[in-house]
Amino acid sequence: MRGQIANFSPQHGQGIIMGDDGKNYPFTSQQWQQATAPMAGQQVEFSVDAQGYAVAVVGIAAGNAVNLNKPIDSTIAPIPHGYTTANPTTANYGQVTHTAGMNAVNPAWAIEENYGFFDWVKKSLSNYANFKGRARRKEYWYFYLAWFMLYLGGAIIDYMIGTDGIVAGLISLALVIPNIAVGVRRLHDVNKSGWWMLIAFIPIIGGIMLLVWYCTDTKPNVNQWGAPARRLP
Repeated sequence: MRGQIANFSPQHGQGIIMGDDGKNYPFTSQQWQQATAPMAGQQVEFSVDAQGYAVAVVGIAAGNAVNLNKPIDSTIAPIPHGYTTANPTTANYGQVTHTAGMNAVNPAWAIEENYGFFDWVKKSLSNYANFKGRARRKEYWYFYLAWFMLYLGGAIIDYMIGTDGIVAGLISLALVIPNIAVGVRRLHDVNKSGWWMLIAFIPIIGGIMLLVWYCTDTKPNVNQWGAPARRLP
């Protein structure tokens, strides 16, 4: 697979590759197959292991590299934000300190600026069982709203035809996997492991903590789950 190095920390020997498939792949210096150090914006070829990490990373000719300090689309306004890893839990993944090139790391940001309700729901459903990556608040809450509306509609049908919750139950069962997946990606976007969803089993307190995290804005740093889910001012 081919991709582009989004960020690399020489101090920690870790970085992120933005693959041509639009996904982000963490890698370490041990997987770098060349004598020169990897640099942000460098085009590479790599394989992906079972854990979703980039391995056997090889740089492509320097002439093919893309400059991260120049936006891919000149019509997209530069992003005046220096992304850093102030959070100690993600500091091992280095820094992205350039201010104008983050569109090159995640060009989907520009497209998603015009997303509506159905677009966000479609995106969540297209990532039906994707527990990697990050999801911004709009993606999570629009999908949750769609799920609630469908469940409520099913409950009304159950009441009208006397099916004792069968329709509503089938709707919930059909959407349980994408519901969990988008919740996991939302936690990733605030630098939390998806396993924190299990805190919901703690009465009251667990639910409140999850609600706070789900309402928390995108953290402005590249972490082990990829680049921020949205463009930040």
